[in-house]
Amino acid sequence: MVEHHPGAYVPKVTTNDPTNLPWALTAHLLSLSIPQFKRTTTAPFLERAARGTLPKQVIAEWLANDRLYIQGYISLAENLIRTIESTSTATRATATTVDIDSIESRLLRWLDAAIENVQREAAWFDEMTTAYSLTAPAPTSAQRSPGVQRFEALFSHLSTQPPNPFLPWLEGAVCLFSTEKVYYEAWRWARKQDRRRSQDDPSTADYSADLDGGAMRKEFIPNWSNKNFLMFVETLERIINEGVGAAVGRDDGRWQEVKRRAEGVWQATLDAEEVFWPPVEGVVASYGGDNGVNTEYKGTAVHGLLGAKDGSLLEPSTRQHDGGLSDGRETMYVPHVGHVGRV
Repeated sequence: MVEHHPGAYVPKVTTNDPTNLPWALTAHLLSLSIPQFKRTTTAPFLERAARGTLPKQVIAEWLANDRLYIQGYISLAENLIRTIESTSTATRATATTVDIDSIESRLLRWLDAAIENVQREAAWFDEMTTAYSLTAPAPTSAQRSPGVQRFEALFSHLSTQPPNPFLPWLEGAVCLFSTEKVYYEAWRWARKQDRRRSQDDPSTADYSADLDGGAMRKEFIPNWSNKNFLMFVETLERIINEGVGAAVGRDDGRWQEVKRRAEGVWQATLDAEEVFWPPVEGVVASYGGDNGVNTEYKGTAVHGLLGAKDGSLLEPSTRQHDGGLSDGRETMYVPHVGHVGRV
């Protein structure tokens, strides 16, 4: 079952399904399409990444497509910023000064950090390309992976549709949460596979025998499975849940509308993520070529820094991970939601 870190506590359960609540929108989404989510976050590409058996050319072509994804990601984030500023009183300037607590201001700060992160990530890709000889030409329109094509269509659709008067930021924010959540869970799974293999056979902890020279196990997997990235994803999750909860309240009609809008985006994003991983069935893991690292590379490793912007993004966590609620009431643990107050 998907492990879920709730964005906000549920003070009182009023339904038999705690995921079916306005202030638990992300939990609701994660309760959908669970088999597909598992396939997407345990793909053969990830399994071979954790074993160090991906040929460099496969990784290089994947990175070339990921650069195109980044371009679309930035475009969607910038459009979402324009939407927020045109439909609310929040602006990038006020979000860090006079209006820091509103949902729109918090979302603007997250988006600014997200754009900075992926721009830094693109530069880091260049460093990794140099360090591990992962060069591949930019794919033409016809050569773009099915995942990139799906993401480009999705990002374009979300950026060009007129904003909904009720929660105009919803679709864009859900899309960004969905793609980041899948990515984190996928690489976290890969890291677990690597650690389990190293525990069973300590000799595999040596990256030098990896087909990619250690690029995946030393650089990429740690970069997207660290605590900073988790906190980055959880920050957006908290903003979405609290924003939806405050706007919907107890209006079941609004809640059904929000679910319908969010479910479509979640499914489209999951469909794109599933085919984003390159197919590796039948790809021979030959160790006859060059799997070394460019010893002349003098760049600075940045893994562990991506995913969180120091000082301006992450909000103080007031959540309790064990025990009861802050008012002393007894709680129960609900899968996908966490501890909630007993009825």
